[in-house]
Amino acid sequence: MKKRRNLSLAAGLLMLAFFLLAALAGPEFAPYDVNESKKIDHIIDEEGNRKLVSSPFPPSAQHPFGTDKWGYDILTLLLHGAKYTVFTVLIVALVRLVIGAAFGIFQGIRTKKTARKQLNISLFSGIPIFIIIYFIMLGINIEPTLSPLQLTVIQGALLTILGINGVYNVIFNKTLELKKMAYVEAARTLGGNSSHLSRKHIIPSLRADFSAIFVNECIQVLHIIGQLGIFNLFLGGTEKQYFPTIYLSITNEWSGLIGQSRSFLYHSQWIIIFPLAAYVLLLVSFYLLSAGLKDRKKLNRPTHI
Repeated sequence: MKKRRNLSLAAGLLMLAFFLLAALAGPEFAPYDVNESKKIDHIIDEEGNRKLVSSPFPPSAQHPFGTDKWGYDILTLLLHGAKYTVFTVLIVALVRLVIGAAFGIFQGIRTKKTARKQLNISLFSGIPIFIIIYFIMLGINIEPTLSPLQLTVIQGALLTILGINGVYNVIFNKTLELKKMAYVEAARTLGGNSSHLSRKHIIPSLRADFSAIFVNECIQVLHIIGQLGIFNLFLGGTEKQYFPTIYLSITNEWSGLIGQSRSFLYHSQWIIIFPLAAYVLLLVSFYLLSAGLKDRKKLNRPTHI
């Protein structure tokens, strides 16, 4: 039988590799310096007359994604902000997984096999994570005194801490299920201690789940960052300007570029379309990975007669 190709997984990996390249070397590929702006330009109209025009400028050969209201090249801004968006998502998801899995396996091994699955419903379970982060960060993120890196670390730490419990519950419950398997029972009967059971049986059996959980955590983190961006709480800090009041992303991370461009939904739409497209494509890459991992798990599932 011809082996079925996992196109979702391949497409997701290819897209994620592209975004990782943009995050690692984005500034090197940027067509302009991040601080370079062109507020005024001249054009030749149909009658051959030279006219002065002001930014924003639509997509052109000089500016493939156009410029924003202040004349900054949008492609350049996206490439410089990619590292904040991509690496924050990946690092937060990874730390959530490592800590949540460690505690979940440890507690699952120690818990009696007759114990019920944990749900851990608390007062904060019904409160969206982005609301908690919003009120914690509001006083320090807008017009900040801390550096963009410090603010990103603080926000990343909050995203991590508030998401560990979800990973813990999943791993804990899966560990309880694995403890009931015959091969784990046999290893325990033969004298295997908790460390041996974890290293030789539980962790290897959870490897496929680790990948799926990591990708799902990436999706959750990216959603939360996007939600915070809608409320002008941008990764790395928010600059507030007055008369009129506007909020600008200090780091040019993608949810910040979307949030600061909401007023361009009805004119000069390229200012919001390209940052939104970058954000959505990154999200799609994780959804494709998630679908691909599910397909691979189904294909690798042993059949029983």
